[in-house]
Amino acid sequence: MLIEITSSTLTVLGLVLLAAALVVRLVDGSWIRTQAITFEHEGHPYLRWHDHRVRIIEALWSSGSRRRRDRTPAPPPLPAGEDVTIFYRARHPTHWSLEAPHRGSRRLAIAGLVCAVVGTALGFAPG
Repeated sequence: MLIEITSSTLTVLGLVLLAAALVVRLVDGSWIRTQAITFEHEGHPYLRWHDHRVRIIEALWSSGSRRRRDRTPAPPPLPAGEDVTIFYRARHPTHWSLEAPHRGSRRLAIAGLVCAVVGTALGFAPG
Protein backbone atom coordinates (compact mmCIF):
# COMPACT_ATOMS: atom_id res chain seq x y z
CA MET A 1 0.00 0.00 0.00
CA LEU A 2 2.78 2.45 0.92
CA ILE A 3 4.68 1.60 -2.26
CA GLU A 4 1.57 2.24 -4.37
CA ILE A 5 1.00 5.66 -2.81
CA THR A 6 4.68 6.60 -3.17
CA SER A 7 4.74 5.35 -6.75
CA SER A 8 1.66 7.28 -7.84
CA THR A 9 2.77 10.42 -5.99
CA LEU A 10 6.22 10.39 -7.61
CA THR A 11 4.77 9.71 -11.05
CA VAL A 12 2.26 12.55 -10.81
CA LEU A 13 4.87 14.92 -9.36
CA GLY A 14 7.25 14.01 -12.20
CA LEU A 15 4.61 14.65 -14.85
CA VAL A 16 3.70 18.00 -13.28
CA LEU A 17 7.35 19.07 -13.21
CA LEU A 18 7.80 18.02 -16.85
CA ALA A 19 4.69 19.99 -17.83
CA ALA A 20 5.93 23.04 -15.91
CA ALA A 21 9.30 22.90 -17.70
CA LEU A 22 7.52 22.68 -21.04
CA VAL A 23 5.35 25.70 -20.22
CA VAL A 24 8.41 27.73 -19.21
CA ARG A 25 10.13 26.92 -22.51
CA LEU A 26 7.01 27.71 -24.55
CA VAL A 27 6.44 31.04 -22.81
CA ASP A 28 10.09 32.07 -23.06
CA GLY A 29 10.31 31.20 -26.76
CA SER A 30 13.04 29.79 -28.93
CA TRP A 31 16.64 30.92 -28.43
CA ILE A 32 19.50 30.32 -30.86
CA ARG A 33 23.21 30.07 -30.05
CA THR A 34 25.64 31.91 -32.33
CA GLN A 35 29.01 33.67 -32.48
CA ALA A 36 29.11 37.46 -32.40
CA ILE A 37 31.95 39.89 -32.84
CA THR A 38 32.48 43.00 -30.74
CA PHE A 39 33.09 46.39 -32.29
CA GLU A 40 33.02 50.01 -31.26
CA HIS A 41 30.95 52.77 -32.88
CA GLU A 42 31.14 56.38 -31.71
CA GLY A 43 32.73 55.28 -28.47
CA HIS A 44 30.05 52.68 -27.59
CA PRO A 45 30.64 48.91 -27.55
CA TYR A 46 28.39 46.86 -29.86
CA LEU A 47 27.92 43.27 -30.96
CA ARG A 48 27.32 42.11 -34.54
CA TRP A 49 26.07 38.68 -35.63
CA HIS A 50 24.02 36.91 -38.29
CA ASP A 51 20.56 35.69 -37.32
CA HIS A 52 18.96 32.47 -38.60
CA ARG A 53 17.75 34.33 -41.71
CA VAL A 54 21.33 35.50 -42.46
CA ARG A 55 20.54 39.13 -41.63
CA ILE A 56 23.22 41.18 -39.92
CA ILE A 57 22.09 42.19 -36.44
CA GLU A 58 23.82 44.87 -34.38
CA ALA A 59 23.08 45.57 -30.73
CA LEU A 60 24.53 47.76 -28.04
CA TRP A 61 26.55 45.70 -25.55
CA SER A 62 24.58 47.07 -22.60
CA SER A 63 21.24 46.00 -24.19
CA GLY A 64 21.85 42.32 -23.39
CA SER A 65 19.35 40.66 -21.09
CA ARG A 66 20.18 39.39 -17.63
CA ARG A 67 18.15 37.40 -15.18
CA ARG A 68 15.60 39.54 -13.36
CA ARG A 69 16.65 38.36 -9.92
CA ASP A 70 20.32 38.96 -10.73
CA ARG A 71 21.09 42.53 -9.67
CA THR A 72 24.73 42.45 -10.75
CA PRO A 73 25.71 44.99 -13.40
CA ALA A 74 26.31 43.94 -17.00
CA PRO A 75 29.74 42.41 -17.59
CA PRO A 76 32.32 44.82 -18.96
CA PRO A 77 32.45 44.84 -22.75
CA LEU A 78 35.15 42.88 -24.51
CA PRO A 79 37.72 44.71 -26.64
CA ALA A 80 36.75 45.37 -30.27
CA GLY A 81 37.33 42.42 -32.59
CA GLU A 82 36.74 39.70 -29.99
CA ASP A 83 34.46 36.71 -30.69
CA VAL A 84 31.81 35.94 -28.09
CA THR A 85 29.15 33.25 -27.87
CA ILE A 86 25.66 34.70 -27.44
CA PHE A 87 22.08 33.48 -27.43
CA TYR A 88 19.35 35.45 -29.18
CA ARG A 89 15.59 35.09 -29.51
CA ALA A 90 14.50 33.63 -32.83
CA ARG A 91 11.53 36.02 -33.13
CA HIS A 92 13.37 39.08 -31.82
CA PRO A 93 17.04 38.78 -32.84
CA THR A 94 18.04 42.02 -31.11
CA HIS A 95 17.10 40.48 -27.74
CA TRP A 96 20.27 38.65 -26.75
CA SER A 97 22.01 37.19 -23.72
CA LEU A 98 25.48 35.95 -22.78
CA GLU A 99 23.93 33.24 -20.59
CA ALA A 100 22.32 30.08 -21.90
CA PRO A 101 18.54 30.42 -21.66
CA HIS A 102 16.19 27.92 -20.04
CA ARG A 103 18.68 26.84 -17.39
CA GLY A 104 16.00 26.52 -14.72
CA SER A 105 13.62 24.65 -16.99
CA ARG A 106 16.26 22.04 -17.79
CA ARG A 107 16.75 21.29 -14.10
CA LEU A 108 12.99 21.20 -13.64
CA ALA A 109 12.60 18.76 -16.54
CA ILE A 110 15.39 16.50 -15.27
CA ALA A 111 13.89 16.40 -11.78
CA GLY A 112 10.48 15.65 -13.30
CA LEU A 113 11.88 12.88 -15.46
CA VAL A 114 13.68 11.29 -12.52
CA CYS A 115 10.54 11.41 -10.36
CA ALA A 116 8.37 9.97 -13.14
CA VAL A 117 10.80 7.13 -13.90
CA VAL A 118 11.31 6.24 -10.23
CA GLY A 119 7.56 6.40 -9.58
CA THR A 120 6.83 4.18 -12.57
CA ALA A 121 9.56 1.71 -11.58
CA LEU A 122 8.18 1.54 -8.05
CA GLY A 123 4.80 0.66 -9.52
CA PHE A 124 6.28 -2.54 -10.90
CA ALA A 125 8.09 -3.43 -7.67
CA PRO A 126 6.84 -6.52 -5.89
CA GLY A 127 4.61 -5.48 -3.03
